[in-house]
Amino acid sequence: MRLLLWVLLLGLLAFAVGPVRLEVDSVLVSPVNTTKIVDYVKSAKRAIYMEVYVFTYKPLADALVEAARRGVDVYVVLSSRVFGGVPQQAKDLAKYLEDNGVKVRWNGDFPNVHTKLYVIDNETVIIGNINPTRSGFQRNKGVMLVIRNATLARQLATIILNDFHGRYPRYNFPGVLVSPTNSQEGLEWILTQRGDLYIAMEQIYMDSGFVPHILQYPRYFAVVARTDADIKAVIDQDLVAKIIAVGPYLYVGSINIGYYSIQRNREVGLLIHNPQLAERLKALILQWYVEAGGEVPTEAATTPTQPAAAETTGRVAVAGGVAPFWHVLVWLLAVILAALFVIWMNRRRP
Repeated sequence: MRLLLWVLLLGLLAFAVGPVRLEVDSVLVSPVNTTKIVDYVKSAKRAIYMEVYVFTYKPLADALVEAARRGVDVYVVLSSRVFGGVPQQAKDLAKYLEDNGVKVRWNGDFPNVHTKLYVIDNETVIIGNINPTRSGFQRNKGVMLVIRNATLARQLATIILNDFHGRYPRYNFPGVLVSPTNSQEGLEWILTQRGDLYIAMEQIYMDSGFVPHILQYPRYFAVVARTDADIKAVIDQDLVAKIIAVGPYLYVGSINIGYYSIQRNREVGLLIHNPQLAERLKALILQWYVEAGGEVPTEAATTPTQPAAAETTGRVAVAGGVAPFWHVLVWLLAVILAALFVIWMNRRRP
């Protein structure tokens, strides 16, 4: 009985969602320089794991084929369900990859496999919001983070390989949000932090349940492509970003604020604690906000620090996540109840 209690307690701790202390090597911003992803793929020496929604960009396909021909293991997971149907160009490109040694899996186990994720040599992670299409690289507005860290790379490669093989365990990697497993808890965490809210989100829908969280902020800056919510937001039809920044915390990934994206799709994002990166992405969001017609109070305006450039920001350091306050209360209550039960079970009988 005591063993069972401790197992249950450890289970609660294991699945708590909080941010990871993380620095990135580069921030790629579309439509300026996200084609640099091709250069990272060309540098691969051992393995490439890739999971994306729509893939029609031929130069990237050529780089994957070249990698496979020089002996690199290349795995690509694609969504077999795409809004409006899978483009014929995507089907042709997938066949081209398969004919040249790339391992391709069309995954139809989710309404959409909406991830935008690359892992190279189990060392480098590229994750964010941009589909590898000509419009994604040349017109849409979003970001891809480049992170060099073997631990994180192996964790995300595990997700891709499991999706390739049709295996779907529950993940609890620090700071990693995976739909439909824990995105709800992760987004709830960041949308309950204190400070001004900066949000660039392709979709914000009422069915997410998070619109009240946004409206609780006395001041927020929101730029969206589509929304059915009555929020103060400017519209940019080219926006595909999924970024939330509050204080020193931020979320970046493929997850939109909508029911299907959070609860049904396969999506991957990161919940990050990094004050420098948070300020940089806030500046980028404000830039997009103003470009879309929004007005920024003077005291809120910050000067973007070259947001379109792929700058090195330092070595990656990953540490344990910080749990939200209500999680801490749950843990403490569970510990107290478990301790009281153990004492009761071991009390001396007269």
